[in-house]
Amino acid sequence: MDSTTTFALAENAAKALVRAMVAEGWEAARDRFAGLFGSAREAAVAELEQARGEVTGSGGLAVDVEVEWCTRLRRLLTATPAVAGEVRAILDEFASRQDEAGVSNTMETKPSGPVIQAHTIAGGVSAISYSGDHIDFSNAIFEGPVTGTTHA
Repeated sequence: MDSTTTFALAENAAKALVRAMVAEGWEAARDRFAGLFGSAREAAVAELEQARGEVTGSGGLAVDVEVEWCTRLRRLLTATPAVAGEVRAILDEFASRQDEAGVSNTMETKPSGPVIQAHTIAGGVSAISYSGDHIDFSNAIFEGPVTGTTHA
């Protein structure tokens, strides 16, 4: 397996792992992923539980945990290419569960405008509009005093 394929598989597995950390059936997912590490299974279970605590805790470390486990899984796949089949099987299983669960969206970039995910929006969605001149300074940083007029 080439390095690009290995990385893609590890990245997809890490994303699925982090999603599983906040979903029903975490224990089964944890055990499946820990099983990939063979004789180090018990240590992997403990490390996965610690990672889950970081994801579900107030620190909001999901991205960090995903990167960490992507690296671990990539190293495992590089050292033990035979594990790739099991990783793919886990991904297939989680994909089928996610299909049953409903809609899932992932944003890969920072949006430049509002992002809304909803089942139903009564009355539709509309953008904020301003009458007359308007300059948006919502993310601006000023070096001195700013003079302006507020219109109600």
